[in-house]
Amino acid sequence: MRFDKLKIGQKLEIQLYKTKDTRVDVILVSQFEWVEKGDVLCIAAPIYRGRLYPVNPGTKMDVVFIYRDNLYGFEAEVTNRGIKQKINLLKLKPLTGIRKIQRREFFRFECAVPIYYREIKDPRHIKRDEEGKLIKTYTGDLGGGGVCIRLKEKIEYGSYVECELLLNDLNKVSFIGRVVRLTQYDFTCGEYKYEIGVQFEKISGKDRERIISFIFQEQRKLIKKG
Repeated sequence: MRFDKLKIGQKLEIQLYKTKDTRVDVILVSQFEWVEKGDVLCIAAPIYRGRLYPVNPGTKMDVVFIYRDNLYGFEAEVTNRGIKQKINLLKLKPLTGIRKIQRREFFRFECAVPIYYREIKDPRHIKRDEEGKLIKTYTGDLGGGGVCIRLKEKIEYGSYVECELLLNDLNKVSFIGRVVRLTQYDFTCGEYKYEIGVQFEKISGKDRERIISFIFQEQRKLIKKG
């Protein structure tokens, strides 16, 4: 894949390097803006917890994105920072070509988004008339690879759930996920006793991209609020 295939607004996941072999333990959100002469890539300055994250020239990074339902990535170095058209920018020099990758780790965003779920027996053959009703609850956090869900009733580790995530009034995302983490609160967190980490098992690339876009937009709103 070539860099000229990147489109304006393409959502990006960024992980910085502290040293040649050590990554910063923070995953950041950004988006592609445009290409300048000499194959210089301009991206939006990354966001973390609703604030611009400081990145200095000379910093190396891994950049990951979704294209046609697949994950791709490349390594790059920050050559400069700037502001153009009221957008805080980083200018990148690619250090490698774009390669297809097999990775399911994504940034996480703390948010309480409505979600409907129900436990299912076999994710390959869902018999809707035999499954229970969808139950409404809220997320604890959200990412491109999965979601944290707050529960009143326990769902065991390894179970499968069918979910409908309501990003906003016109944006519903459906997926099937597997419970990869179960936490029981030592004290009741409001009306919720449990929290599960759900890894996406069946989700379209388009819906995954919608989740990432939602996270980016919400981060932008937090920045504007200060």
